[in-house]
Amino acid sequence: MLYGGFLLGLLWLFQVQFLDDFYRSIKAKEVKAAAGEIATLLQQQGEVSEIDAIAANNELCVSVLNEAYSEIYTSNQRDPRCMIDRMTQSEITALHEEAIQNGGNASRLITKDTLREPQDQEIMQPDQPWMKNRPKGYQNMTYAQVLRLSDAQSLIVLVNAEISPVSATIATIRTQLVIVSAILVGLGLCLAFLMAKVIAAPIKKINESAKRLAKGDYDVAFSGSAYREIQELNDTLRYAAQELSKVTLLQRELLANVSHDLRTPLTMISGYGEVMRDIPGENNAQNVQVIIDEAKRLTNLVNDLLDLSKLQSGAQELVLQECDLWEMTQAMTARFQKLLNDESIHFCLSAQQGGSWRIQGDSGKLNQVLYNLINNAITYCGADKTVEVRLLDQGDHLCVEVEDHGMGIAPQDLPYVWERYYRSAHHVRAAVGSGLGLSIVKQIVELHLGVCGVRSELQKGTTFWLTLPKENHESASKSHKESYRNKASSPQDTDA
Repeated sequence: MLYGGFLLGLLWLFQVQFLDDFYRSIKAKEVKAAAGEIATLLQQQGEVSEIDAIAANNELCVSVLNEAYSEIYTSNQRDPRCMIDRMTQSEITALHEEAIQNGGNASRLITKDTLREPQDQEIMQPDQPWMKNRPKGYQNMTYAQVLRLSDAQSLIVLVNAEISPVSATIATIRTQLVIVSAILVGLGLCLAFLMAKVIAAPIKKINESAKRLAKGDYDVAFSGSAYREIQELNDTLRYAAQELSKVTLLQRELLANVSHDLRTPLTMISGYGEVMRDIPGENNAQNVQVIIDEAKRLTNLVNDLLDLSKLQSGAQELVLQECDLWEMTQAMTARFQKLLNDESIHFCLSAQQGGSWRIQGDSGKLNQVLYNLINNAITYCGADKTVEVRLLDQGDHLCVEVEDHGMGIAPQDLPYVWERYYRSAHHVRAAVGSGLGLSIVKQIVELHLGVCGVRSELQKGTTFWLTLPKENHESASKSHKESYRNKASSPQDTDA
């Protein structure tokens, strides 16, 4: 409505308020242009009929005078509206001199207040009362142009035109604008009502649903058949509600798992301590070992939580040095082989021939990555007790793959394996550690500007992989990191 009002205001301003001024300005330009055309015809010794045609087409009266102010041509034919016949000799002389001073042209404007009767009363006709009753705003313009001829003579071209007031035209336009304005206002109200119904109403509905979503109602429905943008907004908010419900579920599981993992060792320590205190003969090495093991388990959980918090907050910085990834992998698998010798875990360690395994990285954190991936594979290795570790040289980055032959992970669970405490349907609670290992792996790999991912099929096992750039710098740009991500990702993988 404001826009429509602005347009109507412009129409009123230009079509009514300034119409008279525009008309007078345009008419003055036409008079000057006609005088120029007549001067050109006189210089070229054109036909008199051509001058008559210019005068008639533009409703002008024209007089051409010589240097002695004698009239050698006139087109007015005693027209009472022509002000040239009312000019005295002194007025013509003054206009001529002004034209010479101005470079060859000058103009004079006559209004109703300065209008006087013609000297020749024969011009006045009894049946022309409009001569005395000029309308308000009446103006008449006389334009003079000095013309130099080739024979050193000069002529004075006088052109006169009546600049009629356009009050009648303005009144007509004003009436039309009143009608048009009423129609536009009515249409504007209808359009505003329609837009409020089609646009504002769906937005209001979405707003109410969004408020419910903000209060935790993730089952709120975002629906509507409005225009495309509203439908896209509904789809986006519906997707946001689904993701928020998943996050809330994960948060609840995280709290439940953290409380369970903390409560279990504390309960064991407290219980065995009370047994050793209250029951004679129970203060033995076996019970003490249980307390020590549970204390270590609790310590490991707290350390993992602290490490993950430091990594996610950015407080953990890398200590870069040259590392041999192949030697680190061999040492880590040898360590596990020694610790798990009685469980008959078989490690298959392989490296691509001709590869270069030197890398710039933090050896302590990279060892932590290898430990968590191999430990996770041992936990879910399956009946064959086999864990495969492969190293691949892929040009400007190295790839490490750790594969087990266990139950595998369902496709819908793959995007969430990097979440803290996430547990799939095939999770083995009895064999799990702190539940933070993969989250720590993801944070450390990304800190090294690398990428990690997972491939898995049910009943066929799981492969966790990571890629690390051979040259790493703490100040590397985000685009540098993205380039490694694009090189390492594959369609069948779920990367982190």
